[in-house]
Amino acid sequence: MSSQVLVRFGIAAVGVVALIAGGVGSFVLGSDAAAVAVLAAGTALLIVAVVLPRLTELDVRTDGVSLKLTQEAAASGAPVAAAVMESSGLSRFAIAYEIVHAELRGDPELDHARVHLQDVLVERARAMAFGSKIPAAEVRAMFLEGSPVLRILGIGFMKGDPSTADVTLLASAVAAPASANEQFQALAVIEQLWSRWSRDERLYLQSRIRSTDFPPGTGRSARAAGILDLPVEPRPPRT
Repeated sequence: MSSQVLVRFGIAAVGVVALIAGGVGSFVLGSDAAAVAVLAAGTALLIVAVVLPRLTELDVRTDGVSLKLTQEAAASGAPVAAAVMESSGLSRFAIAYEIVHAELRGDPELDHARVHLQDVLVERARAMAFGSKIPAAEVRAMFLEGSPVLRILGIGFMKGDPSTADVTLLASAVAAPASANEQFQALAVIEQLWSRWSRDERLYLQSRIRSTDFPPGTGRSARAAGILDLPVEPRPPRT
């Protein structure tokens, strides 16, 4: 193994550790500012170690990976969401995620880091939606017209602001997801908001879940089975 490969492996390992540390800082220790810095550093290390060499091999120009996520969100019909994403820094984090996700797809050794980064992205979108009123129509537009990363952000927004949650979109994310983690996140939101759904909505969601094949032994299959066991009839109001 060459020294260059060893250096890249070491950088990637540090990047993975930084990503995990950032997640812990954000959601266990409650240190958001520190977590953002660590997550950004971890993402940058992974890009340097793995992504950039691949881009060099493919002779992709720098402006080819300079994604304009907020412009895409606005063009999809979500100008308010685009502005909030830009001002909060969520768009920059999402851009870094999109590069890593696209370039590391299919690399089993880095699957855990990729999934973890996507989980953190959803949680950051949830936190942003909780404090910023994004119209439900814009969340829907992002999911229907946007790229896979915008779809993930849309699910995160639904998680943070249940008033924007759309049964049809969540069912679509379960039955025809752009990624396995999108499917998992949609199932998580369905379960989280179960008490909000009407009887017809619950029946519809369960029917879509029942008709979808989930890989046995995965978190998705376990969560889907749990939703199928949930009651269909809403609880009567307390008197």
